[in-house]
Amino acid sequence: MIKLTNALGAEKILPLTMFFKRVPLEIEVPSQPLFGLDGDVVTGKPTLRPRQFVLDGRIYYPDKDRIERELDSLLSLLMKPPLEVYRQHYHDRFLRAYPLGAPQDWIDDGAELGLQIPMIAPDPYWYGPEVTVNISGTQTITVEGTAPTYPLITTVSSVSSLVVSNALTGQEFVVTGATGVIKVDCDKRNMSVTVGGINRVDLIDDDWVLHSWALLPGANQITTNTPITVTYRPRWY
Repeated sequence: MIKLTNALGAEKILPLTMFFKRVPLEIEVPSQPLFGLDGDVVTGKPTLRPRQFVLDGRIYYPDKDRIERELDSLLSLLMKPPLEVYRQHYHDRFLRAYPLGAPQDWIDDGAELGLQIPMIAPDPYWYGPEVTVNISGTQTITVEGTAPTYPLITTVSSVSSLVVSNALTGQEFVVTGATGVIKVDCDKRNMSVTVGGINRVDLIDDDWVLHSWALLPGANQITTNTPITVTYRPRWY
């Protein structure tokens, strides 16, 4: 049974008669035709497109009033996006999606409801449960999933600098020039650096601004000059 969780934390498990239909995985390859040559030349990095899918099915109850109550409850939940959409209520992976409507077919004088919920996941990755790891010196984090993930890194206390490297990726970033608790959000959709709660992206090196900093599936050897917490969600294609 499909499980939905909205932005307020409310949960709903849909009836067995609702189905998770045709979830795409589309890859866009930018290309350009060349005059006088066959085919195209690739002009950029392939990227994943947003996922569009439909929750589709019917709701049956002998009590017509109960069908209306179930629909009211579901529509109320849908109005607080984004939603975490789980293929089964016992799964721990979800797509973060937005509903695009809820077309309804009232059948047999309201004794049965045909329902479609088209949805779009702008971020096409499946996400797992949040993981928080405390790191001091050099430690190894074993990350689940199949895709890179971009963590939130926070110093345990007020510091004047932060240097963090990942031997698996060869990436390192440095924050220096102010004192306070340093937070580096590496999520490419919301990259930010704060020191003592103040935005200070100017204090981090340019390579991080261009490429961010990732954890890869598998064993990541992390080295830090000060104790930190690393918070992330594993991702799957």
